[in-house]
Amino acid sequence: MTNGHYICSMKRKIFREDILAAGRDIMFVNGYNATGIKEITDKIEIPKGSFYNHFKSKEDFGLEMIKNYTDRGIGFHKMNLLDTQTSALTALKGMYDKMIESFKMKNLYDKGCLMSNFSAELSDVNENFRNLLDEQFNEIENIIIQNLKRAQDENEISSELDVESTGAFILNSWHGALVRMKSTADIKPLEDFRTLIFNNILK
Repeated sequence: MTNGHYICSMKRKIFREDILAAGRDIMFVNGYNATGIKEITDKIEIPKGSFYNHFKSKEDFGLEMIKNYTDRGIGFHKMNLLDTQTSALTALKGMYDKMIESFKMKNLYDKGCLMSNFSAELSDVNENFRNLLDEQFNEIENIIIQNLKRAQDENEISSELDVESTGAFILNSWHGALVRMKSTADIKPLEDFRTLIFNNILK
């Protein structure tokens, strides 16, 4: 093999993370069921056999892909909400402001959130996806609850507020707003969420 051929083959080397990223991008648009393995392998120009070198099945791939996606979301919540250098309520509002601005900048109104999308598509037909998504949603909910407890300690919100049910409501309302945003292709549902939560509930 010539040096030129060797360099070319190195450039085309595909890693597990490349396959996950390609599949995530396609499934964001088409959903899980409408995405075939061939679409993923064609996107990064590898044979289907290379896909099966990394993943036993499409479901195995989908579970790892959504786990990677939700783990990043959990990390984002931890980074923003468990930072004690910022007041709890400021941190919570700031986090949602960042996410709303990100949707605006990237113009992703019609894509929504992969957690919400997969929940709607798969939770009632695939127990493995349902269990994983439920576990990851619970993790995020617990982070929000920790933030609300700190907000009470800092006298930013009422000590009478039920932080467990409020944390669940915030999470559920956010993901409901994401679904509505996707159907309308407009940022307004997220802005309505922000107004209700911070001007009416956490005031």
